[in-house]
Amino acid sequence: MDEIFYRILQHTNTDIQLIEAQESDILIASKLIVDILQKALSELKEIVINHHFISNEQEIHFFKELKPRLMSKLIFHNTVYRIELNFPNGCREVERKYITRELRKLTNYFDKNLLFYQYYRTNSTYMDEKYFLRGKPDIRILPDNFTFETDPQFSTMYDFKVAKILANELLRIYLVNRLHSLDKEEQRRKLQHDGGFSSLQWTGTKRALVELIYAIGSHGDFNRGKAGIKEIATYFEAAFNVDLGDYYHIYMEMKERKVNRTRYLDTLQKTLLKRMSEQDG
Repeated sequence: MDEIFYRILQHTNTDIQLIEAQESDILIASKLIVDILQKALSELKEIVINHHFISNEQEIHFFKELKPRLMSKLIFHNTVYRIELNFPNGCREVERKYITRELRKLTNYFDKNLLFYQYYRTNSTYMDEKYFLRGKPDIRILPDNFTFETDPQFSTMYDFKVAKILANELLRIYLVNRLHSLDKEEQRRKLQHDGGFSSLQWTGTKRALVELIYAIGSHGDFNRGKAGIKEIATYFEAAFNVDLGDYYHIYMEMKERKVNRTRYLDTLQKTLLKRMSEQDG
């Protein structure tokens, strides 16, 4: 089962990365990603329903460790879609209050589920048979109501709650970065006002610009090597009218590549050399 799950997960992650690289509109991207994840979960559900777990330990492992990893992505992207769909068009203070309310929801969920959160995060196992085996209802255990999956053949008492915990951790990062993006927008406006930037706009991918920024920062080409990545990124965002979002997360994804870690820089070199060759005649 592990091999099948990780195959589905790998294909799903590849599709998600492709959408995130090609689609800059967060609403469109989130909707496409949700569709992909629902399809992946449907595929996994069909396999599980027709699969016989050889032991309780194997079934617990699936519903405690595996399924929540995929379900959490669905919860996360579906919630991002809802947040962005309802995002207010107003002053910065209104936008900040909206994001703060969403962060408060995460805190409230954490407070309400503190005991289970502690159970899960401390890798406890003494309640696993009640929490993560199918057909083990307990009226004293009241899991969240949810709409993603209610089939008792593909859900247990608490696999959704684990997924919700994982999703909320991603959402907290997303919302904090959203707040930071408001600050960066103000900084960009000030730089554009003070620096007189041109109307040039970055139309390449965010990943490409992040690769370029980290390369320049690593080479120490600004302020005799004293400028940090944050300072350089803020300047580029203002100069080229682009919001890079969580550029550190993008950089970490680049580091995780097995091949072509500097894909954009390699392409730049080939393109420049080709131009020189063509002009040489």
